[in-house]
Amino acid sequence: MGEKESFNRIRQNKIFLLETLSEDPNIIVQHVQEANLISQREYKNLSDITKREEKVISLLDILMGKGEKTCCQFIDLLRQEKILEDFPKLKNHVVIAFPAMPHTSPVQEVSQYKIEQIPRGVCVIINNVDFATMKERRGSDEDQKCLAKVFHWLGFKVVEHRNKTAAEMKNLLKEVGKTVDGDCFVCCTLSHGMKEGVCGTDGAVISVDEIREPFNGNNCQKLAGKPKLFFIQACRGNRNQQRVHVQADAPDDEESDMEVDGDDFDITIPADTDFLIARSTTDGHSSYRNPEEGSWFIQSLCRNLKQHCPKGTDIQTILLSVNNEVSRQGLKSKQMPVHEVAMRMKLVLLPANH
Repeated sequence: MGEKESFNRIRQNKIFLLETLSEDPNIIVQHVQEANLISQREYKNLSDITKREEKVISLLDILMGKGEKTCCQFIDLLRQEKILEDFPKLKNHVVIAFPAMPHTSPVQEVSQYKIEQIPRGVCVIINNVDFATMKERRGSDEDQKCLAKVFHWLGFKVVEHRNKTAAEMKNLLKEVGKTVDGDCFVCCTLSHGMKEGVCGTDGAVISVDEIREPFNGNNCQKLAGKPKLFFIQACRGNRNQQRVHVQADAPDDEESDMEVDGDDFDITIPADTDFLIARSTTDGHSSYRNPEEGSWFIQSLCRNLKQHCPKGTDIQTILLSVNNEVSRQGLKSKQMPVHEVAMRMKLVLLPANH
């Protein structure tokens, strides 16, 4: 293979490899160790990781960190018949295609957003806890604290707002859009929700389109062509997502002290580029929040950002890990986060002191 072709092939197909190899990560780790691509110590450290996606992410990061020669040997390993029998999705996929992929063109090489400034940009957190006619969102302060700490660590200027009406939310976001600058923008909204959008503390609604509109290319030239991330913790309905096999004789499971974040609301990804909207749950379903510890989604997001950002893992891969982690929580009721993307490149957010 040419210079860095194997490395680039793994990097460009990282999400596919994560999804495919996570079906049985112990097998691929064992094969990699037997091929002497990792040390005994690295093998032991990988074996100690219990979560499938985390194990595969760590394995890929280790192999890519060893350089082009190891990446080439890994791709050759993936072509072996015993591997293809265990992971049939690999067959006929570009990641093991032969001959090698052509050299990456200059356009393909520009595959990552430029994130260099300190601060990286602004992270706005809107935390609605106390409502005029709706239930108090206990535990949301833990989400706010965690988000503020993580994004400050990632080099953002964090601006926090609490208990805002719908009109106040709309106005403050418009003002932020007039002055915001930096290489990236983040907006975290923690609130109740309904079909029409996200609730203010007065029970009125601000649509998701109104949340992101101040930051599109027409209204915010300083963010044109730059990544804009929106994390929304709120229900999209009041249905519970049931697991495939549920214990009908366990009515008092761990969800007994959980709370939900409102009624049904809907989000659509905007036509504008460079937007990512990550939602705590799928359409029509509840989103869970522990009154003491915070919400499943936000707490998982913060944990995964802290774990994977220092490794240079891109945000979409991190969100895949969040999806898997949250989907495994709960006994009777389940939750499945989703993210919708209109971005042109990968986004890697390293800690400010990295």
